[in-house]
Amino acid sequence: MAIVVGYHKIRGLGAPCRMMCFYASKEPVEFVNYGADMKEEWFGKDKPVLKEKNACINLPYIIDGDQVITQSNTCLLHLGRRLGLDDEACFVANHTVIDQIMDLRNDLMRVVYPFGSVKTKAEFPAAATAHMAGSATGNFAKLEGFCVGPFMCGDAPQSGDFHVWEMVDQHLQISEAVGCPSPLANCPKLLAMHAAMKEFPRVKVYLAHAFYKDFAHNNGLYTHFTGQPEDFVYDATTKETVTFDDLGDFV
Repeated sequence: MAIVVGYHKIRGLGAPCRMMCFYASKEPVEFVNYGADMKEEWFGKDKPVLKEKNACINLPYIIDGDQVITQSNTCLLHLGRRLGLDDEACFVANHTVIDQIMDLRNDLMRVVYPFGSVKTKAEFPAAATAHMAGSATGNFAKLEGFCVGPFMCGDAPQSGDFHVWEMVDQHLQISEAVGCPSPLANCPKLLAMHAAMKEFPRVKVYLAHAFYKDFAHNNGLYTHFTGQPEDFVYDATTKETVTFDDLGDFV
């Protein structure tokens, strides 16, 4: 039975989980991507069923056999163990990375959605510029200092590296889009990690997939920034099972 990874039809918190599967899974994975019809497909259909198995259910989630796993950091840690990526000797350091990058991600959400002080798309460029100079620069500086190299905990990526990679990638794209200085200008180790991840053959397959190329950074119904062209359409829920038999080992 395939592992199932469920999340919004965006990159967001689902991207690190999807990327991990492309990087390391030897088994098929079914990806459920809830789109503009999520009121019907998620809230009306799937969530009530999954709530019977896990009262904390939210997006993202993972179904792995009889287990239903939820909460973003828990999903990362589960996949890190399930896919054979996370080294027990790195558990504390990796968990620190996961928590630190979530601090940054939470701050970014206050800028890209109208639920905080940034109410309109017209306000977004100035707010994003301030975020890059403030929270992003500060959080990336912490992670730069914590990074062992070439990856966050040493020679091989752990689960936390995949969320760091996604946040580095999104911040590089946003800073370029609004024309402000990169918050990673003084983070050579993080930039080297970002570049190194892109060279893994199985990661190249992920980067060529619609999950990376065509999905918005954030929920297209509400966000100030999708990372996609102006004519981007946030469409309906999709399900796709990806097999990795022909991709070889991740090492």
